[in-house]
Amino acid sequence: MEKPADLTAEQLARPIRTADLPDLMSAIAPIIADFVGKVIAPLQTRIRELETGGGIRYQGSWQAPKDYSRGMMVTFDGGIWHCNVSTTRDKPGTSSSWTLALKSKAH
Repeated sequence: MEKPADLTAEQLARPIRTADLPDLMSAIAPIIADFVGKVIAPLQTRIRELETGGGIRYQGSWQAPKDYSRGMMVTFDGGIWHCNVSTTRDKPGTSSSWTLALKSKAH
């Protein structure tokens, strides 16, 4: 079977023959596989992050010298805070690295 670039408009307009299907599939399969691989790569990365993250991980009271990562939760200033970034040492409430998840009524 000729490559599509080698075909004339008239040849492209003709119905494909059943005998040409295996060659056609062999020609387009790598292109489809490459496209699908590129499209799902970010999804595979995100799934790995979610599966290895272990869900919500309570770390107790926030401590200044400690590194915190996405998914960790700490108690600080009467609230429970969720870490939004890959790694931070910021104090909860001082940057976008943290989101207040629960605030005590007493504070």
